[in-house]
Amino acid sequence: MSEAAENFKLTPDQARAALERGRDVIVTAGAGSGKTRTLVGRYLSLLEEGISPGRIAAITFTRKAAREMRNRVRSALKERLKKSRVPAERQRWEDMEAAVDAARIGTIHSLCSEILRAHPAEAGIDPAFSPTDEGICETLKTKA
Repeated sequence: MSEAAENFKLTPDQARAALERGRDVIVTAGAGSGKTRTLVGRYLSLLEEGISPGRIAAITFTRKAAREMRNRVRSALKERLKKSRVPAERQRWEDMEAAVDAARIGTIHSLCSEILRAHPAEAGIDPAFSPTDEGICETLKTKA
């Protein structure tokens, strides 16, 4: 089992999701069940294998969950850094910690917006678009 799976005290099902390779993983469960812990364990296990943060997408539905995920990743990287005794290993964790702010850890909405902003012509949209507020969406759906 990876250090990430052990450190986050994942259940066997959570560890299986965190350590699955060769395909994308979707974690669905009720509130408070450990989804964020599982995703952070997966994220860190990928980093342990040498995958750079820029090659990993951790997507969730709420900004709160995305912030929590990023903060937990950052905290775990700081712990790895504290434990590292080998200079090359320390440097690797320092580099990852520095890259975590630019890492693709966010909401499905932010990912879609990023893709659309990168390809507005292909999507047939104004590159200066802004997502519609949730309340306005509900009003428009009701009117429709």
